[in-house]
Amino acid sequence: MQIAAALVVGAVVTAIALATQENLADRNIRTGFDFLQNRAGFAIGETLFSYAPADSFGRALLAGLGNTLSVSAWAIVISTGLGLLIGLARLSDNALVRSVSGAYVEVVRNLPLLLQLFVWYALLLHGAPAVATLQEGDVGAFITNRGAALPSLGWEGPLLALAAAWLLVWSRRQTGARRATAWAACALLSAGAAGLAFLRYEAPVVGAFEVQGGLQLSVEFIALVVALSVYTSAYLAEIVRGGLSTVSRGQGEAAQALGLSAPQRLWHVVLPQALRIILPPMTSWHLNTVKNSSLAVAIGYPEVVSVIDTIISQTGQAVEGVLLIILVFLSTSLILSLAMNLYARRNAIWEPAAGPGTSLAPPEFHWPKWRSHLFAEPRQAALTLATAALVGLGVWAAFDWLVLQAVFVGDAADCRRAAGACWPFVQENARFILLGSYPEPEQWRPAAVIVLFAVSLLASLVRRLWSHVVPALWAITLLASPWLMAGGLGLVGVATDKWSGLPVTLLLAGNAVVGAFPLAVLLALARRSRSPVFRWIATGFIEVVRGVPLLGVLFIAAVLFPLLVPAEMTINAFLRVQIALVLFTAAYMAEAVRGGLLSLNKGQAEAGQALGLSRWAALRAVILPQALIASLPSLVSIAISEVKNTTLVLIVGVFDLLQMARLAYVPLEWRPFFVEAYLFVGLVYFTLCFALSRIAATIERAKAGSNASISRHD
Repeated sequence: MQIAAALVVGAVVTAIALATQENLADRNIRTGFDFLQNRAGFAIGETLFSYAPADSFGRALLAGLGNTLSVSAWAIVISTGLGLLIGLARLSDNALVRSVSGAYVEVVRNLPLLLQLFVWYALLLHGAPAVATLQEGDVGAFITNRGAALPSLGWEGPLLALAAAWLLVWSRRQTGARRATAWAACALLSAGAAGLAFLRYEAPVVGAFEVQGGLQLSVEFIALVVALSVYTSAYLAEIVRGGLSTVSRGQGEAAQALGLSAPQRLWHVVLPQALRIILPPMTSWHLNTVKNSSLAVAIGYPEVVSVIDTIISQTGQAVEGVLLIILVFLSTSLILSLAMNLYARRNAIWEPAAGPGTSLAPPEFHWPKWRSHLFAEPRQAALTLATAALVGLGVWAAFDWLVLQAVFVGDAADCRRAAGACWPFVQENARFILLGSYPEPEQWRPAAVIVLFAVSLLASLVRRLWSHVVPALWAITLLASPWLMAGGLGLVGVATDKWSGLPVTLLLAGNAVVGAFPLAVLLALARRSRSPVFRWIATGFIEVVRGVPLLGVLFIAAVLFPLLVPAEMTINAFLRVQIALVLFTAAYMAEAVRGGLLSLNKGQAEAGQALGLSRWAALRAVILPQALIASLPSLVSIAISEVKNTTLVLIVGVFDLLQMARLAYVPLEWRPFFVEAYLFVGLVYFTLCFALSRIAATIERAKAGSNASISRHD
């Protein structure tokens, strides 16, 4: 079996290599990485170091990599701090603070990252003041529709300040001469940082046409950092909340008995214990932040994927370009994972505490239910009033714009004269956004697809329908939808290049989840197989796919796939993207299924064999069903991610719901009303993702109830 698998894989790889070689020869495309030494010939608007079009492709690649690392570093730091604050707010005694932070998490997590990126970019580009509105000669910090200009200190001063801060923390653990030496070094570094800050300080000055001097940050950079930080912070907040909830309340009470204040109890007692739970998933999300930075290509920020895409366009060397994308992100992920592992090992975060009866598993306890003390003490009252004031201002501003100042009837000219929302834009373009460019006489067919998916989703929320009705509904939906869209058997045929809007989003996400599931099960079983060949193949596929951003996988489907197959084999763009989404989803679902397999007791397999079942029969009838039930919540979470991931297909030319919304405000009369377009599609995405998240919550409750009943029976 192992030899056959190795031969099959070898034959596939050989066939792909031969087809690629033939296609490259037919198109007269050179191979190799020698092109990196050639003149690039294109400009990069924003770099960490000097770069000019006369420089080589290799230097352009390094400039893009520097931008990727810069954006990722800023987003990781900001999202970690913001996630910690929101996670603490989720456990607050104050019910209002707890509710507001919970609403923040729900809204942000149920909206696609690319949509949030477009919103922030549009707000900065169209909402920030123009340079012409500033007073010439003013000195200070400025935010305009061209970006931000901040006072600059040079990079040496902050670097020395960070080194001094690290020495200060390290010295607190030392004694005697080592501590005195550390304090002296800290003082010297602080003095050097202050001196460099004084010498290198440069404040921006408003000129006639632009803001000059200081630290210049483009609109694209700011939008990307803000979008990544806000999106990631919502997930990190839940990770922090979950980690803190595993710490016994008695730990805090013991620290309070020792006279520690609330901040001291948090930083010195509770948080260090919670880090054992927090750090592994937080590291995974930091890796996701690095991969998500590739979305910068959608707004024109020159990070590494955007630069490589430009290089491919100029040289035609798609194979090398895709290999560079894989190499860059896999290397970055490995380095970041190694750094976090070293930190955890050095601080004994993932190690069991010393003493009898200790283990890596956290103790089974939870914080008690928090009660509302809105005005129990002056500090709580101040927090309640401040939060209520901020929420009230936000709600009033939204109500004023959405209702009081809005235009409900009229045309674009009426909307331009008003100061609120333009609802005629939604009325005029809703059909175009939802159904896209599908032939108008046949638009009942994509509408029927939307209805089928809606009915299946609603039925999935009703637990008593799970046994028979829900599987049948989803089977009908996933089989009938492609037939309705493509035509046949009496329906007019419609090519996939006419498919767009919400049906494309639903089809891509639904088919990706269903198509990936059997492949994920096979990969999970292969990764736990005793056969090294199967294990290596599955592990290699999973790690490579998970280490590359989805955008890279889509580039492979859109750019590289035609070079990997024989010339006579043609697959349209929609199907190529669908295959890429299936493979990408399978890698993540395989890990969820593997987690379900690992959660089972080994006695399950032994019990099956004791009943006379073979190893494969026990796996099929006993182990796998339980593992799939255990991994079902994670699988639903991956399905939610797939709905949001479909927004990325617009970058490779497939017109999904988000792309149709962007096209809706392209006409000149509707151009100012991008907020209404994003608000409309945001509501659609939120409804889909929130419904799926409720399904996941229902599954969790059903699973918990089942486990509780089994425990009582035992």
